[in-house]
Amino acid sequence: MSDDHPEPSKLDAKVSKQLAKDLHDFWEAETTDWDAQVEGAGAGGSASDLWGCMPVVDSKAVARTAPIFEKHLGIPLDVRLIRPGGYHSIDAMVSDLVPKMVRKGLKRNGSVNTAKEIEA
Repeated sequence: MSDDHPEPSKLDAKVSKQLAKDLHDFWEAETTDWDAQVEGAGAGGSASDLWGCMPVVDSKAVARTAPIFEKHLGIPLDVRLIRPGGYHSIDAMVSDLVPKMVRKGLKRNGSVNTAKEIEA
């Protein structure tokens, strides 16, 4: 890889995997709360009619994951990397954003910081 995109190490891959798991856990909690709020969305329509054209994972929801990225990578989430308009699924968000943020961490620090390294 070039200097702009250093080769991730096995540690970086492990951090990426744990980061992805925590993002999925966040999204599960987020959607459980949301589904409960919009269930039975009122007379004359359904929640799917109302929200069908919206992205599944909007950019504001992604921005709320900033503490998860900082915990795992030791750098703040760069919200400029979030796809405008959001993502059609949490997997699409993870596939797009995690590698970008890992590369940003590698470029900035030479390796991905873990929470334990940050505390030391």
